[in-house]
Amino acid sequence: MIAAKDVRAQVSEWGVELKPFQLGLLSEYADLLAGYKHANVIGTKDPRQLFTEHLTDSLSCLLMGDLRSSPSVIDVGTGGGLPGVPLAISCPTLTVTLLEATEKKVRFLRTVIESLGLQNLELIHGRAEEKAHRAANREAFRFAVTRAVAELPVVVEYCAPLVQIGGKILAMKARLTEKELARGVTASRELGIELREVRKVQYTPELPQKERHLVLFEKILATPEKFPRRVGQAKKRPLGS
Repeated sequence: MIAAKDVRAQVSEWGVELKPFQLGLLSEYADLLAGYKHANVIGTKDPRQLFTEHLTDSLSCLLMGDLRSSPSVIDVGTGGGLPGVPLAISCPTLTVTLLEATEKKVRFLRTVIESLGLQNLELIHGRAEEKAHRAANREAFRFAVTRAVAELPVVVEYCAPLVQIGGKILAMKARLTEKELARGVTASRELGIELREVRKVQYTPELPQKERHLVLFEKILATPEKFPRRVGQAKKRPLGS
């Protein structure tokens, strides 16, 4: 199994013990990402790199302990299923919803759900700007997560309307500047959320070292109905600019 020992040790450092069948599912998922030929769902096709970097990186979300006990998580702009699929594998009690707009990636995600037989994964095909205005989705989730989607002001505008009051938004960021963080905090004031924590992820020496920050917001008030704005506006005119 590709790097299973190292990944298991790393996740254990983060307070989660992966069982052999979960490591097997993660390995199968890495193979699916590497072998899918109908669309480019992720940059690298090296299963080992996928397993030791992208999947382990996704599991760093488990550092936020209240995510593990959350009943519902939505992965906004999930792409090929990161971090949502690894979270669903590692925490079977989570119900994880994958939100993705690109049809080719949605077809891949359907293949993943069917191939891995994951009963706690759901899929929504569409854009956050539109789906967040649907009654079934608005303020329907306890946690929202994103990985490599956009800068913080855009991320929080996409996510805040989907999260319940008292719920959390977790943005995974590689390089995080003080300017981007400040703009995210400014944007949060318009959305009913507040910054709670910024945590730098530490990796064991056996795994590739990379810069990664987890930025956690909490929703304290209902998000105004006008958010998210229509498609393209969050990126064109980001809040907090």
